Amino acid sequence: QACVFCWRGFGGSRVPIGTMGVDRIVAATEADYIEKTWRYIANLIRRHQESSAGCFVYGVAGANGHVRRSRAADILRGVGGADGIDWKRVIVFLLDERYGVEKSADCNADLVRGSLLKAIEDKGASLPAENFFVPDTKKGSWEEFAEDYKVRVSDMLKRHGGANLVTVNLASDLSIASVFPEWYRESTDRWEIATSRHHGVLMTETTHFELPKRIAMSLRVIREAKNIVVLLGGQSASSMLKDSSGVDISDMTMADDLNESSPTHGMQPKTSYTRTPRGDDASRRSYSKSLSATLNACNEILHEASAQRSDRGRFSMSAVPEDFRRKRSDSEDAKENFDHPGGPASPLSYIMKYSIVTVVHLHEDRENHYSIIVFGAAGDLAKKKTIPAIFNLYMSRCLPTNVHVICCDDLAYHGDIKDTGDLWTNRYQKFLEKEGGATDREDFRKMLFFVPIKLDDAETMSKLHDFVRNLSGDLKDNRVFYLAQPPFLFEHSVRAIRQQCWSEPGGWVRVIVEKPFGRDLESAQKLTEKLGAFLAERQIYRIDHYLAKAMVLNILTLRFANRELGRLFHADSVANIRITFKEDIGVEGRAGYFDNYGIIRDIMQNHLLQLLTLVTMEGPASLSAEDVRNEKVKILKQIRPVELHDCVIGQYEGYQDDPQIQQVNKQKGYRSKCPTFAVCVLYLDNERWSGVPLILKAGKHVEDRATRVRLQFKKAPPNSLFGDQPQNELVIRVQPNEAIYYRLLAKTPGISSRAHEVRRTVLDLDLKTMDAGRSPEAYEKLINDVIKGEGHNFVRADEVEEGWRIFDPLLKQLEKQDGPDPFTYKKGSRGPKQADELINSMGFRRYTMTGVQGFAQDHFD
Repeated sequence: QACVFCWRGFGGSRVPIGTMGVDRIVAATEADYIEKTWRYIANLIRRHQESSAGCFVYGVAGANGHVRRSRAADILRGVGGADGIDWKRVIVFLLDERYGVEKSADCNADLVRGSLLKAIEDKGASLPAENFFVPDTKKGSWEEFAEDYKVRVSDMLKRHGGANLVTVNLASDLSIASVFPEWYRESTDRWEIATSRHHGVLMTETTHFELPKRIAMSLRVIREAKNIVVLLGGQSASSMLKDSSGVDISDMTMADDLNESSPTHGMQPKTSYTRTPRGDDASRRSYSKSLSATLNACNEILHEASAQRSDRGRFSMSAVPEDFRRKRSDSEDAKENFDHPGGPASPLSYIMKYSIVTVVHLHEDRENHYSIIVFGAAGDLAKKKTIPAIFNLYMSRCLPTNVHVICCDDLAYHGDIKDTGDLWTNRYQKFLEKEGGATDREDFRKMLFFVPIKLDDAETMSKLHDFVRNLSGDLKDNRVFYLAQPPFLFEHSVRAIRQQCWSEPGGWVRVIVEKPFGRDLESAQKLTEKLGAFLAERQIYRIDHYLAKAMVLNILTLRFANRELGRLFHADSVANIRITFKEDIGVEGRAGYFDNYGIIRDIMQNHLLQLLTLVTMEGPASLSAEDVRNEKVKILKQIRPVELHDCVIGQYEGYQDDPQIQQVNKQKGYRSKCPTFAVCVLYLDNERWSGVPLILKAGKHVEDRATRVRLQFKKAPPNSLFGDQPQNELVIRVQPNEAIYYRLLAKTPGISSRAHEVRRTVLDLDLKTMDAGRSPEAYEKLINDVIKGEGHNFVRADEVEEGWRIFDPLLKQLEKQDGPDPFTYKKGSRGPKQADELINSMGFRRYTMTGVQGFAQDHFD
C-alpha cells in the first residue's frame, strides 16, 4: 500500500500521512486570523525560494458569500504585500472558478486580481502574466471552458512537480474548492473521477450557493500538494471540521498549535496532531497492518528523501518511485469505507487521510456568549435599520464568534408573524437582499431566532430568559438589549429586563435606547429617572446616530491631532459658526408623528447640538468615554437658552394638506404650527467662544440634501495689504460625500497678473480617496461599540437634560396657541427669506466659488 510520507522534525519520529493529521493556526480576532494566515503563506514562499531555484506553485480556491470572499481577499492582499518574495518565481493558479457569471467581480480570477495582484503591483513588483493560470472566460461552452483549463494547468503541474501550496475554504456544505458532496453523491462514478490520479478538471454543480455551475481541479491536485491550508470561519469551526473529516480540534490545547511561541508570531510549522483513519476496528487493524508493511518497505526511501523534504517537512510525490506509487490504484482510492456509496460527507476527509493539513480558524470563545436581543423586532426601525446593521456587522466580520440574534415582539400587533420563518420572510428578507448575497443571508439566518413576548407577562419574559440561557450554556451570558420601540414602552421594557431577563453577575447587560429622549426637559428628567430605577448609567446606551457618522468622528481628530488647526477654533479667528441640516424630502407618511415633535426636537436639539459640542468643546483629558462626555457637558452648560428673537421658523407649502395633519388640526381645533424649518442663534459664554454667533439651521423640503459645519473666519480690514477680500472658511461636509475643505486666498495665475490680485481657492481633503474600504453605516458602528462597551458615541443623561434646558423655553413660547405662526416657504427653496435675514444679521456672508458675495450655490457650498 503506497502513500506519501512526511518527516516531522520532532523527537526523530516519522509520521506517515496515512495517520490523519492536523496542524492548527488559531487566531484570537479577525485581524489576527488574516495576519497569521498571510504571514504563514508568505513564509512558505520565502523559505522555498531560499532553498530552491525553481518556481513556487500556489493554488488558490475561491469562496462562497461575501464574508468568506472578503476574508480570502484580505489574506491574498497580505501575501501580495509581504516583503522578500520574488514574484517572478511564483506561479499562481485557480483551484476552481465560477461559470456563467454576469459581473466580473463574481469571478475567482477577479478576486485574485483585485487583491493579490494589486497588492504586488502596489509594492512596485508584478506577477508575470504567464505565471497566472486562470480559465479563459472567452471559451464558449462549459465543456470548452473546462477542457482548455485542464490542458494548461496539467502541463504546468507536470513541469513543476505539482503544487507547493494550496489554500482551500471549508464551506458550510462541507465542500472544498467547488467539489460539492451533493454533486459527487448524485452519481456513483463521480467520486472516482474526482479522486482520479490524473490532474483533471471537474464540472460541478451546487444548489447551496450562488452561481451553481463551477469548474474545479480534481482532488488529487490538492492531495499531492506539499502544503495544504484549510481556512475555517469563526462560528462552528470545530464542528464543521469534525463533520467533514472526523477530526476534533476542540480538545487540542494551544501548546499543540502553531502559536505565538516563534519569532514570526506563530507562522513556523510545528508538530502535528495525528488521527487514525475512520472506520470500524477491523478496517483500522487491516489498514495498520498494510501500513506497517509499507513503512518497512519504504524505510530507505524515507531516509534518502528526508533531505528533499518541503518547507513543512512533507515529501514530494517525486520522492517516491513511480512504480511504487502506482501500487494503489485509482479505484482503490475511490472505494474507501465511506458512509455513503457515492463518497464521503466531505472531500476534506479524503485529503486528510493522506495529508497533514494546516487548519486556520478563529479561537472559539470558551468564556463568553453574546446575545443581541431586539425588542420591537417586527417594527419599521428593526427591519430598516437595526437588523440590516447587525447583518452588515456579520458581513464585515465584526461580530463575536459566539453570538446569536434574538428577535422579540408581541404577536398581538403582528398577525402575519408566528415564528422565525415568518419574521424573516415578511420583514427582513426584502431589506437584507439589498445588503448581501443568498449565501451570506442563509448563514446569518442560522444565527437569528424569534421569541414572542409580552412586556407585562412575566411568563413570556421568563421564557425569553430561559431561551437565552440555553444558548449561552455554561458561558458568561452577555446581553445587548436593543429597544426598537416607541418611548412610552421604555419603562416597561427595562422593568421586564431587570426582573425577568437579567444575566448579571454571570455576564453583563447593556441596553440601547433610541431617541427621542423625552420631548421637553421635564419628560427627559422623568425618562432618566425611570431608566435609572432599573439600570445603572453605564448600562444605558442612548443612540444618536449622527455621532457615528464618519465625518463627525473626524472632528475631534481634526481639532486636536492637528495642533495648528486647533488654534483656529477660537473667537480671535472665527466670525461665526453655522451648522446646517437640509433634506429635499418632507414628512409624508409620518406627518402625524412629526407634528408632535417638529424640526427643533427632531433634528436641532439632538443631532445639531451634538455636532456643536464637538466643534466647540475644549480638549478632553483623554479619549476615554467619560472624559470626552465631561467636556461636552461643560460646553452645554455654558450655552444660553435660545431667545425667541434669535429664532425663525417655517413650514413648507402643502404641509397643512397632508391627511394626517388635517386630522391633527381637527383634534386641536386650530392649524398646526409645527415647524418644518428653523434657524436658531446660540451663544456660548466662555473665553474661547464669547461673542461668536453659533447658527443652527434645519429644514425639510428645501433645495438639496446636505449636512455641513462651516467656520467662517474674520474678514481682513478693507485697507489691508490685499484690500477687501472674501472671508476664509473651513467646511466639514458630514453628508453626502464626506469631506473637509478650506476655502482660502491664493495668487491669481497668469502672465498679466499683478501682485495684489488674488482669488479664492480650495484645499480639499476628500475622504473617499483614502482607500479604507467600505465605510460602515452609523448604526453598525454604534451597535459594535455597545458590544465592545465603548461609550464615546452615546449620549449621557446630563447631556440630554442640558440640551433640553437650552431649547425648552423657546419651544414653550413657540407652541402656545397664541405663539408666532411659522413663515411659509416653497418646496425646493432655501426656506423663508426671514431666515436668511437673521443669518445675515449675524455677520454670515455667502460667496461664490471665486469669492463674489451673493446667494450663488456651487458644489462646495
